[in-house]
Amino acid sequence: MWELLSIVTLTTLPQGVNPFYYDPVYYVPQYKEFLEVQSNLTKNLFTDYDPTISPVYTWIDVDQPIGYDSQAPKRWNYTVFLYYLKLVEVQEPEEKVSVVMELMEYWYDARLSCNTSLYQNTTSFYARQDNVWSPTLTVFGVNDIMDFRDQDNRMVAIDNFGFLWDYISVRISANCQMDVSRFPFDTQTCQIRFCLPIFYRVQVEILNEIYEGIMDENIFKTMGNSEWKLINLTNRVEVLKYNDNMGNMDLLNVGLTNIMTMTFILGVMADKIPRTGNIPLLGIYIIINLVIMLIAIAIVTAITELRRWATPKLKMKRSALR
Repeated sequence: MWELLSIVTLTTLPQGVNPFYYDPVYYVPQYKEFLEVQSNLTKNLFTDYDPTISPVYTWIDVDQPIGYDSQAPKRWNYTVFLYYLKLVEVQEPEEKVSVVMELMEYWYDARLSCNTSLYQNTTSFYARQDNVWSPTLTVFGVNDIMDFRDQDNRMVAIDNFGFLWDYISVRISANCQMDVSRFPFDTQTCQIRFCLPIFYRVQVEILNEIYEGIMDENIFKTMGNSEWKLINLTNRVEVLKYNDNMGNMDLLNVGLTNIMTMTFILGVMADKIPRTGNIPLLGIYIIINLVIMLIAIAIVTAITELRRWATPKLKMKRSALR
């Protein structure tokens, strides 16, 4: 039998020593005042606030065209801002593309607006996302979606006008029809579409933007992988129509155009080594063997053709000598 020995070390603090580190830079009087004002602000905002109720204006006849009621507010706006994208995998046999997307969401909730003069010009603060109502962004027509955010620590920023925004990091796998007629030198275009499925178009307007900083060829190089190179990004909002207001839906499209690079030979051993932009020693070994085999085939073929060409002439020369 094994015996286990557990050693527990207890450390005691001498009396009169504060176990918490005190930094006067953070605990200045103004910081304490800020916390008190923020506490009063959030207490007043959230006292009668119900995060389970949507702020979307619904006193609208959904059978009427957009903007028919001049007294009603404009459509409730929801904006998706693409901050970064990374191509993870392209599976041509399954016609599936997987990407990681870094997104910002923006929306408006009038119940969270406030008069800044009552709170010492506090124009913004941060809160847990489960304390506010937030839209449910849905990816349309995809295989799966994975949210990388910690479910217990999602945060949202709120300003004094009632605008809110948060950050999303998701992995999305979407089906894309592919043309492989030029494989392995093919170029594919794939669309990933987002929607807010339960709202009517006359109530909600979807907007989308792409961060201008990533619309650069040098940045595109970092968005691809060892097999595929991203060469373009596009975005638009289109309407999925079913010829009625019930089924019509705004879709937010992000288009990817990527071109395959010359790593096709490594596909021969894809099951044995990870796909990488650098050729490993095993890959060099296999490529050298392929080259040797091709040279051997070329030599054998040349010798065979040379024999076919030389044999009749040798026979004719021997006959002439006799």
